[in-house]
Amino acid sequence: MEARLPATAGEVIPLILALYEPSQPEAVKQIQETLHHVQKSPAAWGVARDLFGYEDDKVRFFAALTIIVKLNTESETLQQGDALELLANLLGWLRTSLVNGAGTMVVRKLTSALVTFFLHFPSLWRHCVQDLCAALSPGNTRPPVQGSTGLDRLGVLDSHRLRVILWFSSALVEEVGKIDSNTDTHTGIYEATITNLPDASKIMSHCLALRDGPDENIRLLREDCIKCYQAWIWFAQRVAPRVEDVTSYLRPLLAPTMATLQHDGLLEAAGELFVDILSNYSGFLQEPHYDALFALLDGPWAESRYDDLVRGDFDFESVLFGQVMLSLGDSRIQQLMEAVDDRSHRFLSRLRGLLNAQGFPVGEDKIFVPALEFWSTFVETLIDNMYSEETGTKSWVSTATSHALEAVAHAWHKIAFPPAEEFASWDSTDRVAFGDARKDVADLLQSTYTVMGPRLVSTFAGLVLERLASGLWLELEAAAFCLGSLADCVVGDACDEFLKTVFSGQLFARLQQPEAQVPSRVRQTCIGLVERYAEYFERDAAMLPDALRLLFSALSDHSLAGPAARSIHRLCSSSRVLLASEASAFIEQYRILSAEHSLDGAAGEKVIGAIAAVIQAIDSEAERLHYLEQLLGFVRRDAEELHRIATTAGGAQLLTPANGPGTTLTAEDMALKALRNLISIARGFQIPADGPLDLDDSQSRAKTAPSQTLVALQMDIMNMIQTLHSMFPTSGEVVEAICTILRAGFSETEPGPFVFSPDVVAHLFVKQSITGPRIGLFVSAACSFVSSFAKSQGPDTDMLRASLLTWVIGLLNSLPDPDSDTELAQNGIEFVTRMVAKRPEVLLQAAGHHAESFFFFALRTLDGREPLPKAAAADFWATFFALRSEDALTQSLLDTSFTQLGPSLGRALSRNIGGSAARSELDKLCDPLKKLVSHHARAKSWIEQGLFDPTFPAQHMPERDRTVFLKKIISLRGARATNQVVREFWLAARGSKFAYAS
Repeated sequence: MEARLPATAGEVIPLILALYEPSQPEAVKQIQETLHHVQKSPAAWGVARDLFGYEDDKVRFFAALTIIVKLNTESETLQQGDALELLANLLGWLRTSLVNGAGTMVVRKLTSALVTFFLHFPSLWRHCVQDLCAALSPGNTRPPVQGSTGLDRLGVLDSHRLRVILWFSSALVEEVGKIDSNTDTHTGIYEATITNLPDASKIMSHCLALRDGPDENIRLLREDCIKCYQAWIWFAQRVAPRVEDVTSYLRPLLAPTMATLQHDGLLEAAGELFVDILSNYSGFLQEPHYDALFALLDGPWAESRYDDLVRGDFDFESVLFGQVMLSLGDSRIQQLMEAVDDRSHRFLSRLRGLLNAQGFPVGEDKIFVPALEFWSTFVETLIDNMYSEETGTKSWVSTATSHALEAVAHAWHKIAFPPAEEFASWDSTDRVAFGDARKDVADLLQSTYTVMGPRLVSTFAGLVLERLASGLWLELEAAAFCLGSLADCVVGDACDEFLKTVFSGQLFARLQQPEAQVPSRVRQTCIGLVERYAEYFERDAAMLPDALRLLFSALSDHSLAGPAARSIHRLCSSSRVLLASEASAFIEQYRILSAEHSLDGAAGEKVIGAIAAVIQAIDSEAERLHYLEQLLGFVRRDAEELHRIATTAGGAQLLTPANGPGTTLTAEDMALKALRNLISIARGFQIPADGPLDLDDSQSRAKTAPSQTLVALQMDIMNMIQTLHSMFPTSGEVVEAICTILRAGFSETEPGPFVFSPDVVAHLFVKQSITGPRIGLFVSAACSFVSSFAKSQGPDTDMLRASLLTWVIGLLNSLPDPDSDTELAQNGIEFVTRMVAKRPEVLLQAAGHHAESFFFFALRTLDGREPLPKAAAADFWATFFALRSEDALTQSLLDTSFTQLGPSLGRALSRNIGGSAARSELDKLCDPLKKLVSHHARAKSWIEQGLFDPTFPAQHMPERDRTVFLKKIISLRGARATNQVVREFWLAARGSKFAYAS
């Protein structure tokens, strides 16, 4: 039997008070549930009324909350007389609470209850603001609800009662603003709210006009008034397009509100209001208001505030003052840009000064980032104006450009890093934000380059040299960072003369001094500078040796090795022809680094790949292969050492100083290091895609048999690959690395060390079994391999294709179901798809005894749950059923296959579009459906069989609907509209509860 709910105030009060006492969570939850049920019970109206008779704030708060709950759940059951009585009671309870000194939480909750009443009964309380004033006027014990003239007695209302009226007024428009104004049922609420705007504006005007005094309540009253004003402004913005003159009652309040910016304690509320208006509703202000605001911010009060801000006063109000300035500037950016008057120039100068406030950005200076955003907008607007199609003189452009340049001059040195100890003391959020601020400055510089051009590069080149000469390392780093950020803007050799002054001077020599003299961060940024301007070094070969010496010297520093290695790789790859004669020196340098074990894995891969790129550019094949043999020797040595240790130590963890003292590497780690070095060499040896192409020469080379030296190198590389694979046959990472090495040769059009003989590659593939790890990766690589000789003809090539196809289908047949290895299933189907698209006879003739099993596998996959293999199967069937062949035998086999497979495919597709597929799969499944319909006359019968087959999932669907669907897709003949018809059919098959997915 359920416990009886409390039905009287006396029974409810102990429960309310118990909520505020220490108790177990379970007990609190049970009390809350009981009180919640009380609020929804029929007795709740009477209980709430009685609770207001108690002076405990907690009790009265619950009473007001109960009224709100009842209004929101049962307002439709109240008759007009009951509603008016409730309103009178609410006004009386509010008045009594004020007289008895109730707490703020009770008074605010009662104003919320009154707002809730208004939302449900706007026609009964149209003049709610006026009536509330009358109700709270002294001498009125129970004021009339309608026909009141409470505004006539505003002067007798004390500050506390005025604040209550403002709380109500604010809450009223905030809650009304949450209601959809476009709904007819809510029109009355909006109309009634607008009716109260004149009264609300009169009250706010009265509050703003009150004289200052020692009473803190006056300041609080004005603060609440500003917040109320803000709420009404946003309500006005919402209704202004549909209601005329709605802003006419609010604009007169701008001047007195603007004056409160200068009052102690009101800057926060007034500042937030004006930032909000200027940022989101600037049209609310008219020219006189803008003029007054500019005058205020040009006066002595603003000057004092501004001086405090730029001197490092970053308390909330001080930063807010700066944001008011920036918001005003942003809203009038076009006018400021074109202005010629002194006040506008002073204002822009002060906005520039905000970029130069004391302290480091983010960690100390809180105005730098907002100021930077303004100047970024300023420059972007300047660019738009400069390149607009508008005619006429633009004499102001030079002045605006000067402002932008001076802003850049202020901004760049602010992004110099703090001392390392200080920066390390910042929390991680501030450190990240500081990095973001540096990126924002880089964006500003790139925009400014559009206006200034190479002159900006010249400026920062000069700053780099100045800071280098004076030994100001952190400022040098900032200047180098800014110079590097402009690299993407520079086109051709337009800035070479300025870059030459930087790279031909003392920069490289100074940076190679001991780290104690040059901070690591400075060296890192300058190394990045070399990488960013790699194209310059291609044009000025004389600078390459010094740059590379710097980069190689940095490899011994673990913190710099990564950036240095990337820069070496970029320079060597882009300037390989210029550096080809230095191949011997590069190899010797790598030999030293390898002997000193000063390279970690990633840096070593970049460097060895860079050297490979240099070797690739050597014209003489004999010389090229000679140096490659030396480079491969480093990898071979590591592989042989690994094999020796692994066979003696049983593959245990190997302690090696390769990555630094104390680093522990497993045998597998060492194998992966060797393979990744091979990947880097293979990629370095690829012919550059942007290099000149001699078609006659490339064709003659492609037909030339590889030399014995090249074949020997290929065999050596393949032996290393196979040895490392045999040592770690269960490693998926080893498999991935091997496939990457093989792919590097597939895209090459000329003989090369990684362009292995097709039969060697095919033999490597077909040796792999279903028990190996990541077998799907080998199949994917085989897919690329087959594509690399897609145009090749001849019996040998056909045999390769057939053997690979047999291998792939055998792997697929070994799977218990397509979903058991999605990588293999997807890649295997894609392999066969790519094969049959070019040479269908390979599947139908040479490997004919495997074709049936593959077809069955592809049909099963179409009914599977894994999206990637399923998509691959859909692609296969779309490709297969669109095939045509000029060979009579092949076409005959195709026709036989279509006849045999058409009904099965029709059933599989019908099951999917009949509800089995996920919605995201439908477009892909439409591809084979459209091919069936557009290429095969019997498609209608095949699909019809599927739609009426016992396996069709939507058996509840009427036969007529299925027939109509069939007629639609047949009539569309594979057109794009088929997809929409299929989606609608799928929704109908799934049922209405899936309609959200459409």
